[in-house]
Amino acid sequence: MTNVSEGSPAAKAGLIPGDLITKVGPVSLADQTDDHGLNLIRGEEGTRVTLTVLRDAVEHTFSVVRAKIVTPVAVSRVLSYHDVRIGYLRLTGFSEASGEELRKETQTVLRRRSQALILDLRGNGGGLISEAINVTSIFLQHGTIMSAVERNQPRRVYDANGDAIAAHIPLVVLVDHGTASSAEIVTAALQDHNRAEVVGTHTYGKGVFQITERLVNGGALDLSIGQFFTPDGRNLGGGGARQGAGITPNIYALTEDDDALAVAERTVAAEVKPPSP
Repeated sequence: MTNVSEGSPAAKAGLIPGDLITKVGPVSLADQTDDHGLNLIRGEEGTRVTLTVLRDAVEHTFSVVRAKIVTPVAVSRVLSYHDVRIGYLRLTGFSEASGEELRKETQTVLRRRSQALILDLRGNGGGLISEAINVTSIFLQHGTIMSAVERNQPRRVYDANGDAIAAHIPLVVLVDHGTASSAEIVTAALQDHNRAEVVGTHTYGKGVFQITERLVNGGALDLSIGQFFTPDGRNLGGGGARQGAGITPNIYALTEDDDALAVAERTVAAEVKPPSP
C-alpha cells in the first residue's frame, strides 16, 4: 500500500493513500520485494514513470514526474467535524528538532482557531528520547513523562519542560501497531496523565532504548542499554528486547480506510464545550 504525502509527485499525479502499486511501466511487481519496486520507481529528476495501481479492485494508471522529495517530519491541517474545527497534526519521526517542528505546526492550527487537536503517530517508529520529551511538553505543562533504568545506574526521571502551548485544548492521539519507542513514550505519558484519549489499535510494544556504536567498516550496532517506564510505572515491552503488549487504546478503531481518523474526529469533537449563551 502506498503512503502518499501531500504535495508529493505521486499526490500531484492523482495517487491516494492505500493505492496498491501493481506495475511500474510494463513490469509487474507480483512476488517482488519492496526494494525492487522502489528501484524501478526511482530515477532522474524530471523524467516520467508510469504506475499502475489497484484501487477498490479497479486498476488505474498514472504518469508521475519524478522529483527530489523532502518529506517534512511534521505536517498539519485544519479539519471540520460538525462545525468543530480540529487541528490535525502528523508526526512521522523523532529526529533532531522534530519537537520544534511540531510546536510550530501546533501554533499554526491554533492561530487558525482550532477547538481541538488530533496528534497522529500512526506508523511512527520513534527516535530520540529528548524529542519525545519536547513533543509531550507541547501538550503537557507539568508532570513526569517517563523514567529510565540502566544497569548499575540510578533511575532517571524526565519531566515536562513547563512550556506547553496546548495544555488544555481537547486532544486525541491516533496510534497503530507501527507506533513504537519514542512515539509510545509520548502516547503513554499523555494517556497516564489523562491529557488525551488514545484511539486506534495496540501499539508496537517496545520497552527498551539503545545507543548506536559506529563500526570501522561503516556499519553500526544498536545496543539496548536500558528500559523506560511510563508515568504510571508501566514498561511497554515484553521484558528485555522482546516485543510487548504496548499501549491499549482508550477507543479501539481499525486503521484501514482511515476509519480510525473518523473515530478520532468524532471523539475529540465530543469533548469541545459548546459556547456560552
